[in-house]
Amino acid sequence: MNLVRIQGDPFGDDGPARALRAFLRVCLGGSFRCALSLTTVRPRPAPPDGREVALTDGVRDLRVGTRLPAGEIDLLLRAADQAVAATAPVVVFAPAGALADAVKMAGLEWPRACKVIGARIDQSAPELFERLRGELRWAGTEDPQSGCDEDELRPWLALPVAGAGGPIVHVTHGAFVDGTDLVLTVFAQRLAAAGHRLRLVLVDAPADIERLLMATARAAAPPEVDVEAAIEIIRAPLEPMVVRDAALIVQPLRANESPGELVRLLASGRPTVVSRFQATAALLGRPENCLPLGGRLLPAENELPARFEPDPRALAAAIAAVFGDPGAAAGLARRARRHVVEELTNDRPAAPPVRPADPRRARATVVLEAPFFETSSSAELSLATAQALVARDVVDVHLVASGPFRHDLAALRARAPELVDKLARDPRGADLWLASGWPPRPTRPACGLFALRIDQEYGALPVALTPVVSQEADQIVVHSLHVRRTIGAAGRSLDAITLIPHGVDAVMHEDASPLREVVEFKGDRPAVLFCGGLIWRKGIDVFLRAVLHATSTGLPFAVVVKSVGQEQHYGGFHMRELVDRFARTAGAPPLLCIDRDLSRAEMAGLYTACDVLLHPYRGEGFGLPVLEARACGLPVLATDGGATDDFMSGPGASKIAAHPRFLELPGVHLSRPWVLEPEAEAVGQALVECLRERTQRRAAARSFAAAVRLAFDWQSAAEAIERLANQGMAARRVPLPRAKVAPAVAAAPNVVVPAVPAGLPTPVGR
Repeated sequence: MNLVRIQGDPFGDDGPARALRAFLRVCLGGSFRCALSLTTVRPRPAPPDGREVALTDGVRDLRVGTRLPAGEIDLLLRAADQAVAATAPVVVFAPAGALADAVKMAGLEWPRACKVIGARIDQSAPELFERLRGELRWAGTEDPQSGCDEDELRPWLALPVAGAGGPIVHVTHGAFVDGTDLVLTVFAQRLAAAGHRLRLVLVDAPADIERLLMATARAAAPPEVDVEAAIEIIRAPLEPMVVRDAALIVQPLRANESPGELVRLLASGRPTVVSRFQATAALLGRPENCLPLGGRLLPAENELPARFEPDPRALAAAIAAVFGDPGAAAGLARRARRHVVEELTNDRPAAPPVRPADPRRARATVVLEAPFFETSSSAELSLATAQALVARDVVDVHLVASGPFRHDLAALRARAPELVDKLARDPRGADLWLASGWPPRPTRPACGLFALRIDQEYGALPVALTPVVSQEADQIVVHSLHVRRTIGAAGRSLDAITLIPHGVDAVMHEDASPLREVVEFKGDRPAVLFCGGLIWRKGIDVFLRAVLHATSTGLPFAVVVKSVGQEQHYGGFHMRELVDRFARTAGAPPLLCIDRDLSRAEMAGLYTACDVLLHPYRGEGFGLPVLEARACGLPVLATDGGATDDFMSGPGASKIAAHPRFLELPGVHLSRPWVLEPEAEAVGQALVECLRERTQRRAAARSFAAAVRLAFDWQSAAEAIERLANQGMAARRVPLPRAKVAPAVAAAPNVVVPAVPAGLPTPVGR
């Protein structure tokens, strides 16, 4: 119970940093377990007389300059590596003028913290410590569902994190629900010949089951493989010693009959491959805590009960991923261990009580969950949706912020001040809970209708997203016919897929003031714009090759690249180096690269300052920059056959010929993933034609911009969401019988969907 989470930046020399360090020392002296949150720490260079400290919070890798002595830094690093319960009180340190916002942000990040305390500048560390002790006494204690006692977990948490060697361990009671037959089959067929070892730990298993297990392995193994020599079977209680030398743990469960065992295995410091469906999802937490196994929910049949059936291909691929990247596997293990401490340890401070929703309320309640405090399409689109819902004032709106927390309330006030009061820590009883972001939310919240916003660019659904997308969520919300086909091909009934195209903001129009930075850069030359992530899927390499082809014709023009997500979602695999090399290439047109975040008005000015948007993508879930450019009267060139087809009708839009291309992607998919491959030379020729006709095309695009805005507006999107909320409200008032679970059988890839109208479609639900 002596737990505290401390939030602030302790590496500076200002008042809040000094107060934080003093409070940390007092807490440690009082035998408190202290976890230091790094959310508000920002990277900065080392001062001339200081040093640079490498930090990580499991999401970000930071380098922070500081003048602190080595001993003080070591103390802070140990606190940053410590984990405490998610319900622990949070003490926030920030400058006086920013303290109220910092407290609110901490409450959003830790919504179940029993108390969030702002450290006042006039309060000494001992005084603050006494207040903390008082708040803990008032909070009381609680046990999470399926949690374990700290004494029980301590020896598991003390195990060193697994190395690359060692056996694969599977814990079983000898029951069908443990998935032991799947483990033996996959091991015998794919792993034994490669020199891997398997240890089966039998806990209270039936007598003489060893013979049956070995027979199963022999039947699955190729004739030349001595599978028995690679399998060790031991009878033992589940204790840390049985996994101490394990490289990984595999639990392809069909049901979760021993949740306490799963909690201990997650605490072991070994990467865990485990089935993820509603019965296990709450225990597993965020997807990055383990290697989750997707599969199908099956009804009772013959003598078998209703169950989850893991995909054997996913099991084999997950095991291969652990052995293929030991460093990433160790990261999984550490995050799982932290998750157990934060979410699954008993006798923790009690979360604050949640006021239940009024069952007699007349208006539906909508919760939008998204990473509102980062720069991403999920954040931007959810903010625009929320603004439309609030402006219509038909439903009550609450916003739940998921991580990461890269921005603060000041950024939200600048973007959408009317939404600040809509932020909620832990709303309950919503009629509709619509979750956005990647990876999708794996657990069902307390609500009438649970919906997931899904974008999937590769034409096939990953098995890891089943069954939450294919069966468990009540509704899947998609924004293009392309993604609707993908979800339908995964076996989801089209009745459970709601098509809600995105809208364009009111600031997106043809008379928006051009961005001065671009106007001054391009001068008298036309400007060709690329807007999006600098990644292969977005076609930045095709864009650059097409530009070089157009340059070879002698046409004078400039290039503008607006990058997105380079330091976030696309970090580690973006192609910024290719863009930099292009800029240094002799004979290449002048290039302006804009990396910074732009406001919505500045984005509109970016479009109106340029002369054509070229988007030769390979895969898109929607392609919002193409739609926004059209709304701003900018001619667009975009790949034919993909998600942007939904809004490429009418003057000012030209499609780029492309052909399907199959891919080998990480992980297992329900069918073969594919993209569209534009031909760089054909793209270049299309660009040449557009530049030569830019005056006429610009005039045509401007004349059609109003029609684009009329067909794709956020009001229509809000209306569709309101209809879903009313469905959830009806279900809450009159409980509906649960539908029988049916197998999710993949449909043919060419699943029939409504044809795209000849003109621009008017967005409607479903």
